[in-house]
Amino acid sequence: MGENANLDLLRLVGEALYGERWQAAIAADLGVSDRAVRYWLSSANPCPDDVGTRLLKVIISKRDRIVDLEDAVRKHLASTSQRDTPTPTAS
Repeated sequence: MGENANLDLLRLVGEALYGERWQAAIAADLGVSDRAVRYWLSSANPCPDDVGTRLLKVIISKRDRIVDLEDAVRKHLASTSQRDTPTPTAS
């Protein structure tokens, strides 16, 4: 993967996961400084060749956390809907 392709991938993933202000957040997840990310984007320093692999690990980690969060919310909703359902009263 060439330098431009690495940078395109970095931007794509960063913006998709974090929105417009993605650089500091993606840097933290990649274990680098936000300055390093800015240097890569400005071509002051080359983007690491393994950035695609590192980004994939970030995506998988986020996906796993989202799945766990989804499960927790579903369990909460299931237990809440059972409690919020009115019980019939004897007349």
